[in-house]
Amino acid sequence: MSVYKGLLITKNQELLNDHIQQLISEESIDITVIAEWKRTFHEQQFFHYIFVDIDTIDFPHQQQASSGSILIALTENHEFDLARSWLVAGAKDVIVLPKEASRFKHLISRTREQYQFQKETEHGIGTGEVHAFYSAKGGSGKTLLSAIAAQSLSIHHESKVILIDLNAQFGNIDVIFGVQPFRSYYDLIPVMGEMDIRHIQNVSTIHQETKVTLLTGPANPAKSENLPDELIGKMIRVARNHFDYVILDLPSAMNNMTFTGLNDATHIHYIITPDSLGMRAYQYTEDLFERFQIGRGKDLSLIINRYHAKSELTKKDIEKIVNKESKGKFSADYFAIQPFINMGQSFYKKKKDKGNTKVSKEMKKYIDELKKG
Repeated sequence: MSVYKGLLITKNQELLNDHIQQLISEESIDITVIAEWKRTFHEQQFFHYIFVDIDTIDFPHQQQASSGSILIALTENHEFDLARSWLVAGAKDVIVLPKEASRFKHLISRTREQYQFQKETEHGIGTGEVHAFYSAKGGSGKTLLSAIAAQSLSIHHESKVILIDLNAQFGNIDVIFGVQPFRSYYDLIPVMGEMDIRHIQNVSTIHQETKVTLLTGPANPAKSENLPDELIGKMIRVARNHFDYVILDLPSAMNNMTFTGLNDATHIHYIITPDSLGMRAYQYTEDLFERFQIGRGKDLSLIINRYHAKSELTKKDIEKIVNKESKGKFSADYFAIQPFINMGQSFYKKKKDKGNTKVSKEMKKYIDELKKG
């Protein structure tokens, strides 16, 4: 007997007989078929999957699936506007049959991982720590370090990790992971009032090799200007209730998005480069942090990036100038890390893997020390 229950809503008997029935039976889903949406029927029992034939069923706002169900739209036609309306309404994906039968199977496989994740969070997994990687100086390497930190937490410590790219205008955290998300947290705006983990999972991407969940921005300056201030805060709060670690890659500019991320963070990792530009930017930031009571005491760690033995300023020089002890030091290892970035390869493959670059080895040590407290 299948542990997954599905509801298929369609008026097209041919679609059911020719395509759906075989696909669903192969995935061991116990399916119930109805010709129209009946809210009372749905309220009487829970369905893991709700499959809707959007060629014969009315506009998506009439379909009100519970937060625990995964809504998948099915169609035989390529109609962009119709598909987009269903995605905005909360559909996990739109599948064109029979052409995308293999993508349908892959989607079912991924969503089963999602249900397993939900089951684990119900049993108390998810400490809700929010770690923000920030530097007021652009080009300091915070995006790369936040990505490697997320990979280490996931692989070495088997933690549930979500990495959120808050560089809404030109974010590119997805490049480091070698993925191409087609949705972003911009798509959460219509459901902002009732946002839950299902909505975040619908617009995020799970990196299969590292199991890190990636939530990216629109990478569009015009769209980024339309992001409501309260969206980011709500997104972080929902994520921290379901993940062990929420990693934030923050933009250097001190805008509303950056301030929200810093304010909601349980720990800030400030990245400083061993030069006068980096130190001057830190001193400006330190004044701002003090004014708004951000990153007080143990909540802020100073880490030095792109350090080299031939650097004019030593670790002790930097600590003396900024009057703060550094918690980590990462080497200038440009040529070693370039292949990983360009090819979108993960820096760690398995739990015992310490990494093949100086930076990845140093990050593993840094995360291990962080976990010890």
